[in-house]
Amino acid sequence: MNMTGEMVHTAAVCEHVEFSAINSPGAYIEDCNGSLLRVPDEALASDHTPLMEIVSKTPCMVTKISDDPWLVISKARQLAADADLQVNF
Repeated sequence: MNMTGEMVHTAAVCEHVEFSAINSPGAYIEDCNGSLLRVPDEALASDHTPLMEIVSKTPCMVTKISDDPWLVISKARQLAADADLQVNF
C-alpha cells in the first residue's frame, strides 16, 4: 500500500526460472502456454506439501511478473504484454 492506503501492484524484474525453482511468492506466466500461476506464501512454506507440481520431460519455464500473487487479471495481462509474454488467461 502507498501512503494514501491505496493498494499498489509493482512489477518485479521479469525473473525467468524453472517452475521447480520458484522460491518467492508472486504472479508467474508459464512460458509455453501463457497461463497465469499464482504462488502465495503458503505454497512455499517448508512445512507444507507443495500445492502444485508440474511433471514434464522438459523443464517448465515461468516468468515472474509481480511480487503480488493476487494482482487483478487486467494488471497481470498488462504486465505480461509489457514483457512480451504470451497471455492465455
